[in-house]
Amino acid sequence: MDEGLTLDKNNILEKEHDPLKSLEEKVDYLLIKYQELLEERDGLVVQLTMEKEMRAQAEKKLELLSEDREKIRTRIDQLLNRLKSIDT
Repeated sequence: MDEGLTLDKNNILEKEHDPLKSLEEKVDYLLIKYQELLEERDGLVVQLTMEKEMRAQAEKKLELLSEDREKIRTRIDQLLNRLKSIDT
């Protein structure tokens, strides 16, 4: 009779261990995935920062080009006015 109780106790302990093992594996998996997501987020933050810098540079370049265009337009207008004054 003692043997039967011992086997039953071992059986119960094994059955209790399996759900804990499964839970442990799931927690390990979740921690790994969490770490992967953190690394992915960090990579995206770096990429976003670089994109913001590139955008700022492009905006600055566009501003400079617009200023140059305006200067050229002014010079052309001055030349046209000079030519008009020669005609009259």
